[in-house]
Amino acid sequence: MKSLLYICLFSVILFSCQQTQEEKEEAIAKKTCGSCHKFPDPSLLDKKTWETGVLPEMSYRLGLGNRFELMTRISEEQFQSALQMNTYPETPSISQEEWQAIVNYYTRNAPEKAIPQKKKEPVTVEPFHFQVSEYITPNDIIAGVTSIKIHPSKPEVWVGMRTHQTVILDKNLKPGKQIATRSANVSTQFIGARTFLTGIGKMYPNDQKLGTLYELQGNKAQVILDSLKRPVDLQVADLNEDGVLDYVLCEYGFEQGQLTWIDGKNRSIHPLKIQAGARNVVIRDFTGEGKPDLMVLTAQSREGVSMFINKGKGLFIEKPLLQFDAVFGSSYLEVADMNKDGHPDLIVSNGDNADYSFSKKAYHGVHIYLNDGRNNFKESYFFPAYGASKTLARDFDQDGDLDLAMIAFFAENDKGRNEGFLYFQNQGNMQFKVSNLGVAEGAHYIVMDAGDVDKDGDIDILLGNYQFGKRKPGDKIPPGLQMHYVKNLLH
Repeated sequence: MKSLLYICLFSVILFSCQQTQEEKEEAIAKKTCGSCHKFPDPSLLDKKTWETGVLPEMSYRLGLGNRFELMTRISEEQFQSALQMNTYPETPSISQEEWQAIVNYYTRNAPEKAIPQKKKEPVTVEPFHFQVSEYITPNDIIAGVTSIKIHPSKPEVWVGMRTHQTVILDKNLKPGKQIATRSANVSTQFIGARTFLTGIGKMYPNDQKLGTLYELQGNKAQVILDSLKRPVDLQVADLNEDGVLDYVLCEYGFEQGQLTWIDGKNRSIHPLKIQAGARNVVIRDFTGEGKPDLMVLTAQSREGVSMFINKGKGLFIEKPLLQFDAVFGSSYLEVADMNKDGHPDLIVSNGDNADYSFSKKAYHGVHIYLNDGRNNFKESYFFPAYGASKTLARDFDQDGDLDLAMIAFFAENDKGRNEGFLYFQNQGNMQFKVSNLGVAEGAHYIVMDAGDVDKDGDIDILLGNYQFGKRKPGDKIPPGLQMHYVKNLLH
């Protein structure tokens, strides 16, 4: 009997020690991994992705790991840039024992396989009231659409290309004049009779100051600002109420970037947030105070949505609204009143998978956050979709409520159904019928716009394809497929 009691007592003590050790490792992980961004739960990624992708990269950023091995993982350009910014410090910020505790915590608690998507509305191929056609360029030019903008009043579609040309198409998608820029145009904005273009610099992740902001003068793009860090979005409005249009720029960058507003009168630059990952901005009076505020989506580890409240005279105060995990993959923010209560809601697409955690993520998809009327937001709808890149809200069927159109650059088929493009027909009460409209798989949609292409009174959709690298044997899409035209047949 005594022997049994000793065995039980020893087991309790051993379990207690193990539990204490695990708790210590968890505390170290939370302290270290939550110091720069929201603490990532181990369940967000499978064990292999933690071990081979995220944890090695984090070790370098903590001053640990083999620097020679690091140089084989990134380009020479990225390595030199990282050294200048001390992204990979030479002096460790934690001990090797603390690092091992972090590794133990994540590898012990991460699932062996990625958590599957939750049950969702089946994707159909029902065409509804749309007709899908292909826009193919001659000579098998590799797909490289970097922006699409349907003109709100003219029968024109402006298409930015990887060739550094912006091509103006007519309502039948026949090409007309072209506008040259130093780099690919990723954002076209029409403000009255004025037209603005944004050259990204280099498409791939980098911190080089090669981006440019242009205004069209005749048939030429005149430089307004240059030396920008990978700008991806531009919006224009009179922010300081001096009667002159100002600019809001999202300089996404890579390790460094910023959100800025630029005074249209004297071109002075005013940083609002110095941080990589500013993805897109919506300008509107969100507070009811009569001034243009900013709603901004930020990606790149410290991910979330913030409102920048306009206090007048060029002063803005940031109010964080939503905070996401570092591997969330924020891709696009749409603002629309989804439940018709008079308050703007937030639609967030997340699916960026071009990072150290490349894997299937069950939390990728379309998220709708409803506004309680006081600019507090709560998720009320989620549709899982791997690689979701952008979602637009429009009344496509003209029944008085807002439907959705979504593209996914890192798409995955679901039970044989292509999810690179999805149409969500609103059924009311936050319920949707979901269809890919029969769009074939294989394209990598990186941009999309919705508007009246043929000026017949309904809203059409254009999907822009962007192919990285050479075509692979067995590719299903035709060479030179630049766009899919989703024509609305209501009128």
